Amino acid sequence: MPKNIINITGVSLCQKTGIIRIFRSTIKELGDPKYIRFLFNPEKRTLAVQATSRKEAECFRVPKYNSKDWDFKICSVQMLRMIWKVCGWNETDTYRAAGTHYPEYNLVEFDLNQADIVQFRQIE
Repeated sequence: MPKNIINITGVSLCQKTGIIRIFRSTIKELGDPKYIRFLFNPEKRTLAVQATSRKEAECFRVPKYNSKDWDFKICSVQMLRMIWKVCGWNETDTYRAAGTHYPEYNLVEFDLNQADIVQFRQIE
């Protein structure tokens, strides 16, 4: 019986490691752009990933898709510290947020008020 795979348009954030992980489904929703940038709204507590076609200030190059080991991690300690301060999150937890795609703005927006704490399973 085939497994059902749920593609959540999302990101995960970990202040402890300083890493923001962009889900493959988020990049696919944006049409596999060459570059992305972050937009943070502290009043609404939202984070957006916006696709850009060319390298601009504060942009990150999206790695080419490889089905065996595609992983898109961005190290941004300063941005994570700012997000943690605004959201009042526990420094040792990792958070995951699902996003909403707004094609007219070429972005996926994440409501950080709705972020979930990632529960890691211990291997026994």
